[in-house]
Amino acid sequence: AMGQISDKLKSMAVSEERVAYNEANNNGLIIRENYIPEELLCEILCYVDHKTLCNCQLVCKQWLELIQGYVWRKKAERTLGKTLPVDENAPWTMYYFICDKKAFGRNLIKNHSGKTRVNSDWTILNDGGDGWKVENPPVGVPALPDDPVFEGKQSCFVTSYGRCWKQQTIDLLDEGFTEYLLDNLQPTIKVSEWYSSRWDCPALYVCTIELLKKSEGFNDVILPSYNFSKILEGEEQNQWFKFEHEFKNYGPGLRKIRFSHGGQDRSFWSGYYGSKMAGACVKLEIPDFHHNDDSEEVDIAKQD
Repeated sequence: AMGQISDKLKSMAVSEERVAYNEANNNGLIIRENYIPEELLCEILCYVDHKTLCNCQLVCKQWLELIQGYVWRKKAERTLGKTLPVDENAPWTMYYFICDKKAFGRNLIKNHSGKTRVNSDWTILNDGGDGWKVENPPVGVPALPDDPVFEGKQSCFVTSYGRCWKQQTIDLLDEGFTEYLLDNLQPTIKVSEWYSSRWDCPALYVCTIELLKKSEGFNDVILPSYNFSKILEGEEQNQWFKFEHEFKNYGPGLRKIRFSHGGQDRSFWSGYYGSKMAGACVKLEIPDFHHNDDSEEVDIAKQD
């Protein structure tokens, strides 16, 4: 416990003279002939960038234990600006991943608005009517809204008079997430997409998101699929709408996310008068934790 460590440190007499080397207790705590208490050393190491901190683990066994037992979690908390639950079994690499910040908060959908070909990164399951098409800029509707997801572009997918349906599967392990992180941290999954229909033709828009286990078989969906559908007619034509949904507390086993969307027009006109969609987005974010129990503070050193 932190109290025991504090008592141990208080009992150590810090001499102004050269401190005798003691491999069992002081190795790693003597810097330029000065004794540095464990608490102070941990505080200093929390300010070291995460890549350099990896190398600091190689200094000695004492530093390795302090960094992996305390510093990584505290550094991850400072990166997130929130408290993380204490888990003695959590690998330090999970906290490194949080500090690295490359995967959290970024859109995991590729070719989200048709910037490249229709079938680039997407699997087309239904190509009804005249099939899928990319419009740049969108035709028969206002310009895309001012949303960072579009990255300053004005392209979108458009459907036809027959059923159009395509999907993209995100492999979370390939994106850098670890099984331990997914199972124990269970990041919040935020999904969204913009959709619209032309001013002169009503249309149907549909989107389905499935959370998958290790394979993509139907029986491996670990949560009921979230299905969103909207018939755009009348006053809802000729404008862009955005649907949003969050998955939380979905349990262990998540490995992939399948994003499917599509639609068609409601007048069966030849050409591309069906629903339009752009900015498909799937992001993983650290869930909110609220812990006020100070007794949960993790030990920063192992006691014999």
